[in-house]
Amino acid sequence: MAGEEPQPDHWRASAMTVEADLAPFAPADLDEARGRLTRLARIWANRLDSLRVDQLDHSPGEGRRFRELALHLKGSTYSAYSVGGPS
Repeated sequence: MAGEEPQPDHWRASAMTVEADLAPFAPADLDEARGRLTRLARIWANRLDSLRVDQLDHSPGEGRRFRELALHLKGSTYSAYSVGGPS
């Protein structure tokens, strides 16, 4: 890239909205999303409930330990409520 002339940037970022930016999201889509997230939460709760206390500080692989995952997910509810969680 050294010595190349910069190319003009025609990207408008968020200065304008085009039709492709508007993803339709109907009430049925919201119901489906809520159902899926509720089922996922139940799966996680069942999985964590099945672990002994000593298993919480182990990882099934190279990633985070179960306790770290649980605490991370617990802290992630802030994002949901900041954009309009359930009342």
